Amino acid sequence: MAKSANYLDRLDDALEALGPDAMLVEELDGFVAGLLLCPEPIKPGDWLPVVYDAGDDQASPFTDLAHANRVFALIVQYYNSVARTLSDHPERYQPLLPVDPESGELVWQVWIDGFAAATDLRPEAWSRLDDADEATTAAFDGLLDLIEIADAEANADADNPPSDRPAVTVPNSDQIAGWILTLNRWRIAHNPAPREIEWGPPSAARKVGRNDPCPCGSGKKYKRCCGKT
Repeated sequence: MAKSANYLDRLDDALEALGPDAMLVEELDGFVAGLLLCPEPIKPGDWLPVVYDAGDDQASPFTDLAHANRVFALIVQYYNSVARTLSDHPERYQPLLPVDPESGELVWQVWIDGFAAATDLRPEAWSRLDDADEATTAAFDGLLDLIEIADAEANADADNPPSDRPAVTVPNSDQIAGWILTLNRWRIAHNPAPREIEWGPPSAARKVGRNDPCPCGSGKKYKRCCGKT
């Protein structure tokens, strides 16, 4: 899996350079997990802009097309590495969770924010889990509970501080991984199509022109989709 320190540093630097609204690496990890587990495949053209929070009226964070190609290649490489792990070696899967240096606790909220962003892309697709087996629905419910808790913490104010809420059992990495693997088994059984994306390194041989069809498969021109600059 592409989680070597060197690769993660490059990915982290690339995302940080896109500005404060871009995802953190840990958030991207949760986002990718949600994309891969979604009962309905999601095209890269629909989810790549979410990584750097690109709205229709927002200026592009990319300096030029080559910059966009480099960043997309890093993101897709990460996506494909998680896809391969869940497909070929699910026992090796672990969510990327940062640790608070002071408390030593897992900061799972960042990861679950990314997972929530993925579920928001196709909320109706997840309703298929309503008829799933008990273990699968319990796994998804566990993740939904974390989304709700993280949202409550983020929206807490002086009248309703987090300290006034009931104590919450902090999830550990293995528990979250178990939920992901349970959902992964259901997804493979019901939609075994490969989820890896073809996106080669940004070499001259694979350069995408601004007026070329976007390689994500959206059908749009590259300049109007993933290469919007």
